[in-house]
Amino acid sequence: MSSAARRPVRTLSALAAASALTLAMTACGSDKGSTSSSSSSTSSSAGGTSAVTDGKIADVKATGGDDKTAPKLELKTPFGVAAYASTVLKKGSGTPTDDKSIAVVKYTLVNGTDGKVIDETYSAKETGFDVGDATLISGLRKALTGVTKGSRVVAALPPAEAFGDQGNAQIGVKGTDTVVFLFDVVNVATKLPEAEGTAVTPTAKNLPEVTFESGKQASFTMPKADPPKDLVIQPLIKGKGAKVEQGDTAVVTYTGALWRNGQIFDSSFKQGPTASFSFPVGAGRVVAGWDKGIEGQTVGSRLLLIVPPKDGYGDKGQGEIKGTDTMVFVVDILAKY
Repeated sequence: MSSAARRPVRTLSALAAASALTLAMTACGSDKGSTSSSSSSTSSSAGGTSAVTDGKIADVKATGGDDKTAPKLELKTPFGVAAYASTVLKKGSGTPTDDKSIAVVKYTLVNGTDGKVIDETYSAKETGFDVGDATLISGLRKALTGVTKGSRVVAALPPAEAFGDQGNAQIGVKGTDTVVFLFDVVNVATKLPEAEGTAVTPTAKNLPEVTFESGKQASFTMPKADPPKDLVIQPLIKGKGAKVEQGDTAVVTYTGALWRNGQIFDSSFKQGPTASFSFPVGAGRVVAGWDKGIEGQTVGSRLLLIVPPKDGYGDKGQGEIKGTDTMVFVVDILAKY
C-alpha cells in the first residue's frame, strides 16, 4: 500500500525483506515441481563480478528451529545456482496453494554468497504472501505455489528469479547473489477475487456514489455537501465469511479518493489487477479509520469508509492530502488470517 492509508511512520511491511520480496522484477526460469534441482558449473557476470552457479539444492540442509527460533541453514559458501531450484524437506497435508491462496509462512532468507541471514520471521509474527500477486518476485511465487499446510520447503533463487542484475542494496543483496529461501507453511487461506455476498442499500443521505469494474479501481461521484465530521462505515456488500477480529491480518483491495474533488490518490489496483494489501487489524499500521472500520466486518464484504481528518492524518495531512481533507475509501475484504 502506498502512503495513503498508512500511518506515515510505518513501512509497507514490518520487515524490510518481506517488503522487498513484493517488488515486481523481470525474471525468467523453470516451473516449480514439488522437488526440483537445476544447476550449472558455468558462471555468469553482472557488473563485472562473477556469479557462482554450480550449487545444488540437495546440498542445502536445515536443522533445528521451532515456533520462535529460525532453523539453521547449512550450505557451503559461496553458494549459487544458475536456475531456480527447490525441494520439499517436509511434506504437509491439505489443499495445495494456487493463485487464489494466501500462504502464511515463517521464513528465513539467506544470502548464498556469504551465508548471512538477511531476514527471518520465526521470532516474530508469521507473514502472509498472496500467491496470485504478480508483484511478488518470480522465484518466491514459484516456491509458494503448490505447497500445503505443514510443509517445509527450501528454494534457491538466482538473480534472474529474485532481484535481477541490480540486486537489492536495502537488504545487502548484490546482482550476482543467489538467495536461499527456507519456509514453513503455517496456514493456507483462500483469497476471494473480489467482494461477494449480499448487497446492502445505504440509508444515509449525501453519501458518495461508487462505480465498480472487476479488476480495476473504483470511481467516485462526490455529493455537493459538506463531508461528515465523524467516521462513516457503510457496508455495500455484506460478506458471508469469517469476522475480522483485532489481531487478525486482513487481506484487501482498495481505492481512496478525496471528498473535496473526487480525485483518486491511492489504489491497490495501481500495482496490478491481482495485487492486494495486507495489514494487522488494530495494530496502528494504518490510519485509525481503517482499523475502526474493518474490525468486526466479515470476509467478502465491500465497505465504503468516509474518514475525517481526526481518523486519518489529522491537521497536518500528508502529501496531497490536506489537514482539512476527508478521505473516502472503498475496501473489499478478500481474506483474513
